Amino acid sequence: MRLSAFARDMRGRVLSRWFAALFLLYAFGIFSILRANRLYLDDLGRALYGYADWSAAVRPLTDFLAWLFYLGPVTVDASPLTQLMAAAILALTSLLLITAVRAKPSWGALLCTVPVGLSPYGLENLSYRFDAPWMALALALAVLPFCLRGGLLTRLPWRFLLAASLCLFASACLYQPALGAYLAVSAYAILIDLSSRRPLALVLRRALRFIAPFCLGIGVYSLQASFWLADSSQQDYAAYVSQHYALPPLADMPGVVASNIAQYISLLAGDWSGNGIGFALALVTALFTLLLLARCVRAIRCGGSLPGGAGRLVLLLLILACFLLTPFGIQYVLPAPVWAPRTFHAFGVMAALMLLFLRAAMAGRVRARRALCLLRTIFVVQLFIFAQVYGNLLDAQGQWELSHMSLLASDLNRFIRETGSSRVDFAGSVGLSPLVRTPARKYPLLQRLVAVPLTRDWRWGYEQLNTYGVSLIREDVAENIAPEHLRPFLETPAYRIDQTPEGVGLVRFLPQPGPRPLEGRNFRHRK
Repeated sequence: MRLSAFARDMRGRVLSRWFAALFLLYAFGIFSILRANRLYLDDLGRALYGYADWSAAVRPLTDFLAWLFYLGPVTVDASPLTQLMAAAILALTSLLLITAVRAKPSWGALLCTVPVGLSPYGLENLSYRFDAPWMALALALAVLPFCLRGGLLTRLPWRFLLAASLCLFASACLYQPALGAYLAVSAYAILIDLSSRRPLALVLRRALRFIAPFCLGIGVYSLQASFWLADSSQQDYAAYVSQHYALPPLADMPGVVASNIAQYISLLAGDWSGNGIGFALALVTALFTLLLLARCVRAIRCGGSLPGGAGRLVLLLLILACFLLTPFGIQYVLPAPVWAPRTFHAFGVMAALMLLFLRAAMAGRVRARRALCLLRTIFVVQLFIFAQVYGNLLDAQGQWELSHMSLLASDLNRFIRETGSSRVDFAGSVGLSPLVRTPARKYPLLQRLVAVPLTRDWRWGYEQLNTYGVSLIREDVAENIAPEHLRPFLETPAYRIDQTPEGVGLVRFLPQPGPRPLEGRNFRHRK
């Protein structure tokens, strides 16, 4: 397929019912997030002060596109437009993924790609009002190269190399974790080749053509990263990002990679054990693995080469392990990835690829296809349920924080007025709303996605209090002061305020009582 033919084909699809259907599905999926209307972490600073400064995180293209979008360097809250833009870009990404695997657009294929837009980890990205469209565009650019490989690889490979490298460079300049999507599709394409009757030498040459643009694009990106880290206006944040970007010594690399993979697998197992999404994803993964291995064994038997066949099978198992790890992105080679757990953005791409593979493998098998349709429907419905639960809990957490903020602001103003000191430190956090605790037992991931800004580890609590007219000076005394050296000032059921000998106010949030356990199934007769 030539580039011009591809462009005409995609233009027809974008204007068709498939794009409209996907956009409506994704818009419905994030409806509760839009209704919650909550400023999610970084959104608060950008809404208050109007800065962009994504370049401090080595995302210069995001800065440039935001400048075009707002017609200047000042950012303002344009939600839900930005989040709806992200939904439209994700709908396009789903169509790109269908094109990449050479599947025919249909209702079944579209439902297979729903995880691309409603990945539970990707929903956090859609919660950022200012970031959402650029994150979605980064994902689309990471998938786009595979829609160009039909004729370009065989006739003009150097053009594909340049086009794919440019896409990957732009994707990294928008949002680095989206590169996990490129790795996912690359690994998937290699798996399909390995399980076919193609000669192993041809498979390796095709794999090199996936690896070459990745190395070129990311290599150029890495060369220019130091420029943005050195010249950023936020030197403290740039130093933080630079520290997390630093690669470990080559001798330590295996241990770092192994420890991070083990950490992420434990997170994945903890997030999805005991709920519908986890069960459905595990079943899809098991079916995908079994059918892929069966396809590979059948190809080996037809080839009749046992030594080469054994090597092919071992290579397939290694690539399969890499494919299942692609939701963790490329950042698991770092000692402490700065964007964990949002590096799981490719979770949706991996799940969509497996569903598309199963759909193609079940063609012509009526009973198996019906069972797969049921499994796919359960999986997709569970994603929609999780999306609505997540958005509702963002709303509940926002209301919980606002009620505490208003009371705390009043008491802190009194503290400043009576003591004459505006220096304050926090110990602990305002905590999760009681409405979050029960859903978090079903979906443990919610304890990390429903963020709490008013905590000692984040500066956004201070920024939120500024909206109530409380101007504070941040201190760091909570870990260095003994309780007997504190002078009580105020205590409420939710927090207490004490004063150190140096006059610094220390706000300590009190433990919250947990929900009572349910006894039996008849809630009206609980003891």
